[in-house]
Amino acid sequence: MNSDSDKFPTDKSKRILMFCDLRDSTDILQNFEQDIYRGGSSDEAKPYTYKEFLLDVHETSYNELYLGHENTFSEIYGDGVLGIFPEDNTKYILENVYRLTKRVRIYNEADGIGVFKPRIDIGFGITVGEVSFIYYSLDKRHHPIGLCIHEAARIEALSRFYDARVLISGRFLSFSEEYIKADQRFSYRFIDHVVLKGFRSPITLFELLLDNDPRFETKKSSIQEYSEAYSKYCRREWEQAKKLFQKIHQNYGLGVGQVMASRCDILSKSPPSPDWSGIWKMKDK
Repeated sequence: MNSDSDKFPTDKSKRILMFCDLRDSTDILQNFEQDIYRGGSSDEAKPYTYKEFLLDVHETSYNELYLGHENTFSEIYGDGVLGIFPEDNTKYILENVYRLTKRVRIYNEADGIGVFKPRIDIGFGITVGEVSFIYYSLDKRHHPIGLCIHEAARIEALSRFYDARVLISGRFLSFSEEYIKADQRFSYRFIDHVVLKGFRSPITLFELLLDNDPRFETKKSSIQEYSEAYSKYCRREWEQAKKLFQKIHQNYGLGVGQVMASRCDILSKSPPSPDWSGIWKMKDK
């Protein structure tokens, strides 16, 4: 095999997949088209274009997320980035997600953000699965194939729904839990058991918590109460579970509480079959 084949094997191999996406990109683009962002405080400053902004976002993501490393595949999808890593890169992935999110926070806290440059919010979906690569003569590039690629994108799409920034599968948690527990900058919280849209098998979702998130301690503090509420939810104690989820939303300001409270309403009105095990089938991506 040549070196390129070694880098992107045609046989399936276990990989870590990360999908990172810029949120509110449509609103940001419309603001640029309306000439809202000027690039500086001076009226004579050169306008900061959407093209420059997007290039900055992609370059920063590429540099901070370890995407230039040997045996790492990366691809840009609009305002999102897909990274596919060897399974032994778990520690590096945690470290570089931390670096990128810290850099985003520093950027958002700078003077003039929201006026001269857009405020940035990003979401992550991370999982583990089998990937193979196929070479396309059309663009002379390797492209990844695997159900887990879609899974990573679906997980990222749900991150905002659950009021999370870094949403991960239980499979990735099993790879990373040792590192998370050994580093005080990290923690995690259980989110839900779901079947993603278009999928058949359930997965467990967790949020990776980082101490550069202003709500780091708040989210950690909610873990026990959320676990209690979710247990009642799984036992079909809809009304009690709903009250606890609402309390989580009110006391901690976490959107996942409202999501789950609304779901309790749905299930109480249309109870699931007797063999229901708490798994929710997602209808949206």
